[in-house]
Amino acid sequence: MKGKQELKDYLALEKFCQNIKPSILKGDVQCYQEVLELLKKYPDAPQPQNLLGIIAEVSDNKILAMKHYRAAWSLLPCYRPSRENIGRLVEFEASHSYYFDDEDVNEESC
Repeated sequence: MKGKQELKDYLALEKFCQNIKPSILKGDVQCYQEVLELLKKYPDAPQPQNLLGIIAEVSDNKILAMKHYRAAWSLLPCYRPSRENIGRLVEFEASHSYYFDDEDVNEESC
């Protein structure tokens, strides 16, 4: 039964990432608190760390962003959004296509 709960949590986290995306891109400061609450609820999940990285990067703090992306990656090395955000940041791509969730990674590769 643990597998079903893990899948349920993963889907809930991915849905949260999709829903908060517009607020983060607009620079809404309230979303930072929401992500911190998510981090408290799911400390071992990569999604909150990835979102904190995006918030830091939107605020032009690339060093802090990289720390959060790497934290997300270390929690789950196969989590593609954090891996793609690290790659994008390291390559200094002009594109600001942030990877919020797996759906964003899939859209880029199509």
